[in-house]
Amino acid sequence: MADEAVCIGPPPVNESYLVEENIIGAIKETGAQAVHPGYGFLSENTGFVAKLEALGVKFIGPNSEAIKSMGDKSLPSAWQLMQ
Repeated sequence: MADEAVCIGPPPVNESYLVEENIIGAIKETGAQAVHPGYGFLSENTGFVAKLEALGVKFIGPNSEAIKSMGDKSLPSAWQLMQ
């Protein structure tokens, strides 16, 4: 559960959840230690995850290298590797 909520922009996602600078600004403003991206949008964005990693902020989800691997269809999936 979050300690607090921060407005990161108006309802349209292209003015809020898709604007990385808004989220990073909220992280800096609050001193957040972790970010949960929800589904889609930034949850599969390796660049955003790498920015969080550089800030020392925990991304609640896979790291940027894992996301990159999941997006590369030429690499075997984790499920395939477990077989």
